[in-house]
Amino acid sequence: MHIERTRENVFTVTATGQELSSLVGAARMALEVMQHAAGERPPPEAMELLERVLGDFDRSRARMTDVSAD
Repeated sequence: MHIERTRENVFTVTATGQELSSLVGAARMALEVMQHAAGERPPPEAMELLERVLGDFDRSRARMTDVSAD
């Protein structure tokens, strides 16, 4: 994996399929744990951000799959 800072708070990540799969899988597990947390809930902003990032990933992956099918 290679990470570069493109500009303030913007990064370019080069990852293998396995590395990306591991990161996304860990994010999905973290979201599930947060959604089912007993007691004190995580900050709603953190959950919303993670949901948005995973949604963006899923939409990007779907577009990439659609383009590949053409």
